[in-house]
Amino acid sequence: MPMHFLHAQNARLTGEVRSSEDSIPLEDVNVYLKYLNIGSATDIDGQFSINKLPFDNVEIKISILGYRDTTLFIEINNTLVDIGKIFLKPEVLHFDEISVEVHSNLDPTSSLSSFSMSGKKMQENMKGSIAQTLQNEVGVAIQSMGQGTTRPILRGYSGDRFLITENGFEVGDLSQTSVDHALSMDLGGVEEIEIIRGPRALLFGSNTISGVIDVEKNSIPEIEFDHFHTYLTSGYDSGNKGLFNNISLVAPMNKNNIRISLQNRKTGDQITPLGALENTSMNTTEGFFGITRFYDRKRGSVSIEHVEMVYGIPGSPEGHIDGVDLKMNKTTQKFNYHQDINFKGFETFDLDQKFIHYGHSEFESQQKMASVKLGQDILLVQSKITGLKRELGAAFQYRMFKAGGFYWTPNTSESNISFFGFNEKFLFGLTGQVSFRGEYSIIEPQSKGTNFSNIDEKFVNNKNFGFLSLSAALIKSWDNWQLSTTIMRAGRTPGIEDLFSDGPHLGSYSYEIGNPTLNIEKTLGLESSLQYQKERFSFLLNGFFNQSPNFHQYMKMGDGYVPGSDWIEWGSGSSGWLYKYQMRGIETEISGGELQLGYKGKVIDITSDFSFVRGKDKTNNEYIGYMPADKISLLISTKSNKDISGSIRLSKILDQTRLSEFETMTQGYSLIDIFGSYSFETKNGTHRLVLQLNNLLNETYYNHLSKIKSIMPETGRSIGFQYRYLF
Repeated sequence: MPMHFLHAQNARLTGEVRSSEDSIPLEDVNVYLKYLNIGSATDIDGQFSINKLPFDNVEIKISILGYRDTTLFIEINNTLVDIGKIFLKPEVLHFDEISVEVHSNLDPTSSLSSFSMSGKKMQENMKGSIAQTLQNEVGVAIQSMGQGTTRPILRGYSGDRFLITENGFEVGDLSQTSVDHALSMDLGGVEEIEIIRGPRALLFGSNTISGVIDVEKNSIPEIEFDHFHTYLTSGYDSGNKGLFNNISLVAPMNKNNIRISLQNRKTGDQITPLGALENTSMNTTEGFFGITRFYDRKRGSVSIEHVEMVYGIPGSPEGHIDGVDLKMNKTTQKFNYHQDINFKGFETFDLDQKFIHYGHSEFESQQKMASVKLGQDILLVQSKITGLKRELGAAFQYRMFKAGGFYWTPNTSESNISFFGFNEKFLFGLTGQVSFRGEYSIIEPQSKGTNFSNIDEKFVNNKNFGFLSLSAALIKSWDNWQLSTTIMRAGRTPGIEDLFSDGPHLGSYSYEIGNPTLNIEKTLGLESSLQYQKERFSFLLNGFFNQSPNFHQYMKMGDGYVPGSDWIEWGSGSSGWLYKYQMRGIETEISGGELQLGYKGKVIDITSDFSFVRGKDKTNNEYIGYMPADKISLLISTKSNKDISGSIRLSKILDQTRLSEFETMTQGYSLIDIFGSYSFETKNGTHRLVLQLNNLLNETYYNHLSKIKSIMPETGRSIGFQYRYLF
């Protein structure tokens, strides 16, 4: 008895998790000891170790997305218990994507057009921004005004017609309002990127007609880790002479887990085959601190994060000849309370609170005083309950927008109340999903004292908008086939800038004028997908069609240098003209398709895909501007050695000749990229070296969605190198 007590909390449990299909070790598998509320995750070799366990019978839950959950009952009767190899059976293989969830068995069936990227796949493709990392995925394009302002485009949709969220919540910057506003999120510290479509997307927001990009970054552990973890990443990119460093620590302390993360990315100007694109350097610094307290079947966490970014927009004969300098800062405080419950089929309860303070300044090059200042404070409170493939919740958000300098949008407050829900059922051989999101917004401009030059002040008053977004999906599975159809009725409340903007956007070379008479932008969308998967061969076909009778679009007011009418003078001479754009509502149709073919061999995997988007402005009987060009790609990857991997990607972008009135044609181009990694273990931890060789042939090419393609082409041949260390 004394000896039993002496060793009661010193037992160690080890094991190894592999795929039953090909016996490959599975990395990042969640290994959780129920009731003890502790756990770990497997390393690159599929191995795990959990320390300080009592001598007792324990229930072990093993889970990872794409494989069936496995539960084991083990008696710990020695100081070291090795349960050997555990083989997981595949459930829904989703192009080698990995996601870790403590309650993964509660997750609904994913839309066939959804996908995620994590682990080694994301590390080998990772660049400085979400857009650069995802740009080679099917249905994704990239928009930019230089490397500091890259933003993804989903199925032809830009701005806030889809959501970018961090750990399930909106990022809280102004990147969705203009192409010259940077996204306040560097990819350092990111663990997973997921694109979510179908009815589940409405759980994040109503403006999700083309999907949600959710980034898991600096996440506080949802299970209690019993030992110290350190993640170190350093990288270099010759395409901008950029250096990147990130260190993240996760440390247990009594019943707490603490996470600290620091990172910096500093680059020079973007280098093209024709020379450097001046005034595109950037410097980003981020710091994060979070702590979680674990209790029996519940936990609470609080965190704070600060981001600062300085970047440039290159000069242009259309705008500012010497370019524009921009500064951005954001501070985010978050709180989460999570508890396991048992209430009418719901199993978890979450209460979240988030506060964001954001500032943005624009400077004419070499000037110390900002010409434009923008800022906002956001307070969000949300609660939800989650059960087996179901969710129900409510949220309240208050936003205070402020503008200064030569930007005459009035300070405006926006209050938003929303209710949302999701449910999935299996009936008559079909999987059915339904979701809803009801939102009511109150927008209150403080227009007193504001001197509008292009908007009638009598229309600048309080606005109320209410809308119910709905979505439903049917999924049929048989043999090796799966067929799904989704219909969505989505709504988008016009933003403050859409309604009341009256001032210059220096970086985007435009003078933007809002429209206070705008109503809700409504869109009806339909998507169908067909997937086949058997042994080594698979294919996925997606088709979508979206129709909007009131699509909000900034449109040029004329065509000619007419001061005070179509053009406004800003500065002096030909370098100081900004074109006037006004927000209007037009009838549109956006449709497209995506095809992905895959073959898994013993030594190599081959994936090929094709995607296209068509946008039609039915009001003016012309194409919608800045639609991505058709794209074809071929990816060949080797897997002959579990420690060494290599891939070659061949991409073909076709000519873009479907143009709006003020666009110019962009010629097609071909690219070759090579990337891979080498992993090895030492007694102190796991190491991974990642090599990226982009644009191998140094192709001079122009991205149709670039707002500066008339100045310079995209980046030429570049070499990227990353070193990752986990111990």
